[in-house]
This record gives sequence, structure tokens and C-alpha cells, in this order.
Amino acid sequence: MLFSHPLPVKTKVFHLAVLLFLLLPASTWAIDLGDRVQVHGFFTQGYLNTNNNKFLGDTEKGLFEFREIGLNINAQLTDKFRIGGQALYCHFSESNNGKISSDWLVAEYHFADPLGMRLGKIKMAMGLYNMERDSDFLRPLIFLPQSIYDETRRDSWQAHWGGEMYGNLPLGKWGDVDYQLFGGRIDYDDDSLATLAVAEIALRYDAEEGENLNVDALTRDNDYLYGGALFYNSSLEGLRAALTFLGLDDEARIHNTVITTDKTRSKIVASLEYSWRKWSLTAEYAETDRRQTQFGLTTLDGTSRAFYFLLSYSPMEELTFSVLYDEYYRLKNNRHDPVGSRNLYPWRKDLAGALRYDITDSWTFKAEWHIIDGTAFYMSYFNPEGANRYWQYGALKLTFNF
Repeated sequence: MLFSHPLPVKTKVFHLAVLLFLLLPASTWAIDLGDRVQVHGFFTQGYLNTNNNKFLGDTEKGLFEFREIGLNINAQLTDKFRIGGQALYCHFSESNNGKISSDWLVAEYHFADPLGMRLGKIKMAMGLYNMERDSDFLRPLIFLPQSIYDETRRDSWQAHWGGEMYGNLPLGKWGDVDYQLFGGRIDYDDDSLATLAVAEIALRYDAEEGENLNVDALTRDNDYLYGGALFYNSSLEGLRAALTFLGLDDEARIHNTVITTDKTRSKIVASLEYSWRKWSLTAEYAETDRRQTQFGLTTLDGTSRAFYFLLSYSPMEELTFSVLYDEYYRLKNNRHDPVGSRNLYPWRKDLAGALRYDITDSWTFKAEWHIIDGTAFYMSYFNPEGANRYWQYGALKLTFNF
């Protein structure tokens, strides 16, 4: 089923049991599985509130349905062969509501530094942070910059089933380069935000045209995905850079009726990060060339543009303050013209301030506030009566990891 239902009693009991276990001292979690096996996990609970628009759900009254639970295991069976995976429970309001799924699941053989192979469900290399997206404790923000790491397309860019070649190439005194080449397919969840948005398109078309479409039979499929990445590790301490590329082709159907198509001809992300003493500066720039259709009519054919700057300062090891400026344009050469009647402001400019405090080695608290101009990224789905150009949102998050 495409639409959400109240959580069953068993699921609520499961949540309570997990929370009680997490409140135990971290030493309780220490399980000796030998030198070759590692078990880790995390639990996050957040709060999201907006004004003027809804974002990722019914957020204008405040939203606590904002949590994740993950458990992963890595087994280094030989010096060259590793298997591992992570189970993820994710509940973000109207999407991913209470399902446990595989976040990643791989078998990996490392021939030598220049060459390794992975097979399975593999985290997708996109920008600096996509592969770390579920590791909340590795970054200062609750939400990664949305211009590149759009939360409503999380399932599109998170991982794929297929294969990957990877390796490390030394550059002498200049440092070294990690590379990845991958290909396969994406397995979409029926309750992901992007899939729900397609279902809304089908319902709206059905109401206007009277086609009697069975929305519960909607399927969203990925025909192919391919891409590559270069990560440069400079010999200058604190400096790294990346260049990533991917392409994919999606289609959504109800039986033999094509509802939407989405062909990403290329998504290119150029990234730079530099840390110096108590300061850190990150900048990323992306262009996505894609073509979208709805019921055979082209609704988008062009290139979007996105970039952000993130400046962080840590006066002490446990505390980090961050300032973010983030921009996205649906069409880079037609930035401020209205597009249709349901997305009047097809851009997103985000100015945000954030705080991170590491309470202990296992517990982290974060808070942030965003001031937004624009309504890109499925705002019409959450605001069917029309979205406001200027809006704001704030978020709080508590994370436990072991």
C-alpha cells in the first residue's frame, strides 16, 4: 500500500524496548565477537517544526515522527574478503513509516590497493557525504545541504543493487586518489516520498480525466544506474576534494499506463573540504541534466544548478557551531521564472545556523534553524493548496551510537 497507516501496537512496544536499552550505559553494548567481526549501531530521535509551509510531513504543528534505528555488522573473513550489512528502521512522517530494510549489504574482495570489487546493495558515491548519510555522528548538521542531498529523493541517491570496482592510487608527494566505478539498479520503496509524489500525480490526473486508475497498483522502477567517483586525499593536512558522476533512468507505471519518467542524463558534483585548527570549510557544486515526463508530456528538460558553503567552528572538541548557505535552481538558465501553477518558486535558497554538542562519546545533540526562499523539491505534495515562497524550519536531534 502506498499510503501510511497508524503504527501497530507491536511496533510501538519495539520502539519503547529499543529506547530503554539505549539508556543503559554504553559498556552494556560491548560484545566481544573477535578481531574480525565488528558490530555497531545507532538510534536517533528528532523533532521538526516549520512555519508558512509543511516540509516532509505535517510539520507546522511540530513533528516527532523523525527517527532512525540502525544495526550493522562487518566480518573480515580473510585479509582480502569482507562481508557486511546494515538493517535500518526509518520513520520520517509520511514516508518510510515503520519498515525495517537493508540499508546496505555487500560482499567485498580487495585484491590490492589499486583494485577491489564489491557486489550487493552498495552505498552510492555522490558528493562528499552521501555514503555517510546514515552516520549522523560524522557530520555537524541534522539535514545535509538539500540542494545536493535532497531528503525527498533519499531513496534515489542512497544505494543501489549491483557491482562496484574501487581502489587507491598513490600520487607521491601530492597525496593519493580513491576511485569508484559502479553500476546496477535502484530498488525503490513503495512509501518513499518520491513514489508518494508520483501517486499524487496519478490521483490528480484521475480526478481530472476520469481514467479510474488503481493507484495502489503503482510501481516505480529503475532501468539502470551507472557512475563513478574520484576522491583526492591531499598531502596537505585537512584538505580533500572529490568529483562524482552518475546517470539513471526511472519509470512509474500503473499496469500498462506510464505515469512518469525521469531520466537523469548526468549528475555531476564537485566538492572541496578544508579543515584548519578549529575551523572547517566545505563547498560543493552540482549540475543535474535530466528529462521528466507526466503522462507523455514533458514537464522538465534541462539542467539544474546547486551549490552550498558550510563553515564550522569548534571552540572545544565537544562543541561545534556551523553556518550554511545553500542554493538550488530547477533550471540554471531560467532561475526565477514560475513553472506551472503548483510550483511557483522553483528554487531554494537556504540560510541556516546549527549547533552540535557531543555529550559523551556515544551521545550527540544537535539543533538548527533554516530560513528559506523558494519551494523546490515536492513542496506541492505537502502543500496541495499552494506553498509560500518564504518559510522557515527548525530541527532538534538526539543521537546514540555504539
